[in-house]
Amino acid sequence: MTISRTIIIALLFTAMAGSTHAGDRIWDPEPGAKPQKQDAASIQKQLDQELRAKFEAAAKSRHLLTAQAANDAGWGFVADHFDQIDGNHDGYASFDEVQAFFDARSPLPAAITRAAAKVQVVE
Repeated sequence: MTISRTIIIALLFTAMAGSTHAGDRIWDPEPGAKPQKQDAASIQKQLDQELRAKFEAAAKSRHLLTAQAANDAGWGFVADHFDQIDGNHDGYASFDEVQAFFDARSPLPAAITRAAAKVQVVE
C-alpha cells in the first residue's frame, strides 16, 4: 500500500469517527454524582497519588528507582533527568528524591512549601 493511499484511508476513518473539540465533554458523569471540589490542595493530593503509583510501578518492590527502570516503565522524563533527581548520586532515586524534583518545578503552593522545607542552606 502506498503512503498516499494510507493517508487517504486514515483521513476517511478520522472523518467517520466524528470529531471532538476543546471543551467538549468526552464522558457524562454518573447520574446524581456530585462533582469533586477542584482546588490546589485536591489537585496536589491527586498528583501525589499518581506520582506514588507511577514510582511504585517503576521501582517494583525495592522502593528504589534506577534510570533504566524508569526508562523500562515508560517514564522517559525521569530517565532523562535522572542525574538531577539522584541527589546523592548513588545510582538510585528514592521516592523522596523524585518527589522533591517534581515539587521544585510545581506551581502548586503545597509542593512549593514542601520543596522549600527540603532546601538545605550551607554557609
